[in-house]
Amino acid sequence: MDHHDVLTPSRARGTRGALSTYGRLPAVAGWPYLAVSALARLPVSMVPIATLTAVTSTSGSVAAGGAASAATAIGQALGSAATGVLCDRHGQRRVLLALVPAHLLVLSGFVLALGGALPALLAAAFLTGATLPQVGPLSRVRWMRLSPADVRTALAYEGVVDELSFVAGPAAVGLVALASGARTPLVVAAVLTAVFATAFALHRTARAAAPLTAAAPAPGEQAGPAGRAPSLLRPVLGMLAMGAVFGGTQAALTGAAGEAGRVSDGSLVYAALAIGSTITALGMVLVPAHVSLRRRWFLGAAGLVVGALAMLAAAGSTAALVPATFLTGLFVGPVMVTVNTVTAETGGQRTGGAAMTLLTSGTVLGIAAGSAVAGALADAAGARWAFAVAVVAAAALTALAALRPARRG
Repeated sequence: MDHHDVLTPSRARGTRGALSTYGRLPAVAGWPYLAVSALARLPVSMVPIATLTAVTSTSGSVAAGGAASAATAIGQALGSAATGVLCDRHGQRRVLLALVPAHLLVLSGFVLALGGALPALLAAAFLTGATLPQVGPLSRVRWMRLSPADVRTALAYEGVVDELSFVAGPAAVGLVALASGARTPLVVAAVLTAVFATAFALHRTARAAAPLTAAAPAPGEQAGPAGRAPSLLRPVLGMLAMGAVFGGTQAALTGAAGEAGRVSDGSLVYAALAIGSTITALGMVLVPAHVSLRRRWFLGAAGLVVGALAMLAAAGSTAALVPATFLTGLFVGPVMVTVNTVTAETGGQRTGGAAMTLLTSGTVLGIAAGSAVAGALADAAGARWAFAVAVVAAAALTALAALRPARRG
């Protein structure tokens, strides 16, 4: 039996039967949990762009806004990894109940500092990102503990929720800022964190994410030879490359829309990527169990290369970019779900928080790097060249899939 089968259904099902597995998730965690965990992760996608909007508006400088947003992203990357380690050691509930008020305090200070000296703003922005509760990866850890047999379905669902949140969050920032001013989205994000991140911390499923002792086996966890755990380096590098695809695509689409005279169209075209990704992430439960994770990763990443090349070819026409971006999105969902599943297997349940939050750190850093490089290319050589960042990042992701996982020890 394939060693990946521990994370997949034990026998083949028809299409209807496979999709019906989503119905087991509310039975395991409850409908309120699905709603709370979805709403609690909205601030993760709202805060960086809300920071950009607020600082740009109050300072009159796009460069200052971009620097503050970058500081927030770096804070998220470092804080996410630290949060995962602390949650593995002390349990999610205790860590989150300390992290939420700390984040609200720092965010309040950041809002009050708007319009002040840039160094102080950057420091506050960094701390705001570092203390932002990373609900998505922590929710994945809970599913790993609650129902190991449903991990494949749960991770597909989590991928869909993440995609939807990364569309809804920036959209909410734009609408709220338009209606109530540039600072208000940060206040809305604070309220969402206070209510739903706290509810997530207090939910009964947090008991499943309590720290495991060395003597107590995790639910569904199988013992293996000491010192033979596969390294997390490959999935973390994979998500770094995936983040570069996201960041490069965002910047390139913005540049292409700007060249067409409608900068705002860039974010609308980017939504096509999220739509495509949502469709295929949901459909990952239909992939036969005998298709290995390594093959899924390789095929999805190779498809991303094709999609990125299609976007590059379509760069001269916003209308042509919509189907090309949608095509790219169709391969995003499978890669995201697969890399998360590889990590769930690799990190195990005892260190799942650290493993899953490391993926978030890689993604955030990749987005920042991809956006910066693609933005510079768009300014220097035009939007078409900016799409090369996504092409190169997708090619790197494909190469990582072709490598056999390294092992520690």
